[in-house]
Amino acid sequence: MKFTCSTKDIASAVGAASKIVNAHTTVPILSNVLLTADEGGIKVRATDLELTLEQSFPAEVFEHGAVTVPAKLFSGYLGNLPAGLLELTGSPTRASIKAERSNYDFLALPPDEYPPLPSAQKGASFAIAAKKFRDGVNSTIFAASSEEARGAVLMGTLLELEGSSITLVATDGYRLAKWTGTLDKPFEGSAKYIVPSRALAEAARNLGAAEMLEATALGAQANQLMFTAGTTSIVVRLVDGQYPNYGQVIPAKFDRSVTVNTSGLIGGLRRAELVAGDRASMVKLEVANNTLMITAKSDVTGNAYEELEVEQTGDDLTIAFNARYLVEILNHVDSPQTVLEFLGPLSPAAIRPLEANDLGTQLFVLMPLRQ
Repeated sequence: MKFTCSTKDIASAVGAASKIVNAHTTVPILSNVLLTADEGGIKVRATDLELTLEQSFPAEVFEHGAVTVPAKLFSGYLGNLPAGLLELTGSPTRASIKAERSNYDFLALPPDEYPPLPSAQKGASFAIAAKKFRDGVNSTIFAASSEEARGAVLMGTLLELEGSSITLVATDGYRLAKWTGTLDKPFEGSAKYIVPSRALAEAARNLGAAEMLEATALGAQANQLMFTAGTTSIVVRLVDGQYPNYGQVIPAKFDRSVTVNTSGLIGGLRRAELVAGDRASMVKLEVANNTLMITAKSDVTGNAYEELEVEQTGDDLTIAFNARYLVEILNHVDSPQTVLEFLGPLSPAAIRPLEANDLGTQLFVLMPLRQ
């Protein structure tokens, strides 16, 4: 293969692909990115067998073909090139690059060893504004479990589709994040997919700048999902399993609530968490007389006391939370004012933005700690 292209175009495509590569893979070919040249330009692909990204960009192609190059090495090299043109010549064992007055040779592996694109029949699809999709992903995936011991299901995010409605839900058993939005192209019927949260993060990062994103179920069992926007596509293998019935975690009603300044509450919790210091980062919230008092105690560091003016409805309450979890939720609340709703000191609390967002509706649930 042989082609000439913009250093900016190839650096962007290879940089995005290199983030898909698993640095700890034991399969040498999976440490590489695949570059394919044909009359349509250049395609760059990377995969870890669970997640595949392919992106294309224009180039002047002199000879069709393919080459695989070490992802991290090649990405680092391209990222340090000045703007200009680059000529790449590839063979099964070598990739030679000429850029201005520099010549580099990178050892390659045979492209026919690279895993092929997932080929499966296409099923139902939907489309959503990319900005809206990115908002939904960012509002939820942080609540998914990061511990493999908890299982792949809780490390994934539930994607529920019904007609023109889309719902994303993530939970690690201690906190829950839910986002509901409207599709721009409705889904025929209904479906539930458990998508690895890492895959959704990559989809939002690589496709979120587009205007519209389309997703299509693949395979007879709909066990893969392909996200496409512009010249980039991401194919992800879905998690096989049963997602917890998250509706049971959300109380049907609450008997008291607090409306508080979001940034003020975050600041108070962060300071109190420094004193709490233990593994659970326990802080107490006491609500009385339109005042929210944040306290934390430690035999090692001392005592913390914060006070905030709030709008209170219902009876007084004292409840304890993991401060780190609560701060992380509040960091994703898209509103200057936050509403916290309670049923009692041992029941899950709901956290919502006071002001509505036209992109979607947020709801967060946090389990309290025993005092």
